Order: sequence, then structure tokens, then C-alpha cells
Amino acid sequence: MKFYGLDMIKALRKNEEVILFANILEINKKEVSKLKDFLTNEYEQEKLDYPFNPPNFDVEAALWSAKIIYMSAQLILYRKHDNAELEQLLPTENLEINASTMISVDLCLRFMPIMLQELNIIDSEDPLIEILEKTLKRWHYSGINYGLENREINKTNFANKSFRQLYINRIVASKNIKMAKTEPFYTWIKADLGIYGKELWNDFKEIIKDEEH
Repeated sequence: MKFYGLDMIKALRKNEEVILFANILEINKKEVSKLKDFLTNEYEQEKLDYPFNPPNFDVEAALWSAKIIYMSAQLILYRKHDNAELEQLLPTENLEINASTMISVDLCLRFMPIMLQELNIIDSEDPLIEILEKTLKRWHYSGINYGLENREINKTNFANKSFRQLYINRIVASKNIKMAKTEPFYTWIKADLGIYGKELWNDFKEIIKDEEH
């Protein structure tokens, strides 16, 4: 039996490629357990490179993110629905936002910025853009490199040192200067980069210089 959703997520995770085999608008229920196993294994492998003590994996959060990425790809490439139907076609979530769910959904949701960039090229007025951007604002760890404003930031979500360090690393890696200017990220990044901050990130060097004056 062919598992189209699982194969698509595997290709995305392994090769950063979106491969769709047909216009199938949902992940088959029979492949859900296989997809959960795959995502769990991906997290177990990835967390070996995480600093400190990583958050626990939330498999249901990861599964939701796989479903929304799969469905989003379908809607981008095989649009046969009225715009008013778009939000109803995407899988809903009722997840608490914390370090565990944030890092779990990121296994797949980290690819949404790339998909949005492609969708903007295809049609910058596509209503699907606003819907997916709303998702990234809520799950902002996955959207750091997309440059969205007004993220739903809650400082208590950064109690886990591993997640906080990963978040800081992604801000620095994506050179997101707007986020780096705001608290608590400015203080954390300045402390993290230490005496090398001015050399490692030129734009951040200018922020430090302005503060010192």
C-alpha cells in the first residue's frame, strides 16, 4: 500500500523537497502510526545535537504539523477549491504552546516559510498566505526566518534552557535583527555572543554600539 503523506514528509525531512504523488487531500488514517514513528525517530536523532536537556517530544503536535504542511502543499499545487473553503480544509489544532509542542511542530513547520516564499512568487494576493502566516505567528519558532511581526511571545515558554538556546541560535543564524533588538532576546543574545558579538554579527554590533553610547 502506498503512503503518500508519509512519503511526502520523508522527502521533505530528508531532502527538503516537496513531492506530491496525487491530489489526495488528507493523510490516510492507516499511515498515521507509521508517520508518528517516523517523526519520533527524527526527533530522537535531532535532539542528539541539542544543547542542555531538550524538551519532551509531543507526537500529537508533530503529527498536526505534518498534516498542515502536507495539506498546505496540496493547496498550493492542486488548488481546486473556493477561497472561502481554505481555512476549513486545513487541519485544526488545540495545542498548548510550550517548549515541548513548539519544538515538536517545528520538525515539519520549519519548512512553511519556504513554501510561503514560493506561494508569494506564484500569487502574492493568494488568501492562503494570510492563513499560513497566522499559523507561523502562533508557532513563531518555526517562523523566525520569515520575518513576521507581532508574534505571540510568552517568556514562560523559554524556561527550558535547551529550547531557549535553540531559539537564540535560530535568530542569530537567520540574522533576524528585528527580533534581536527586542527583549528578552536582546539580553539573551548579547550574553550568548559575549565578547565576540561585535565580530560574529555586524548588524548586532551596531545595536550594542548604540546602547553603549
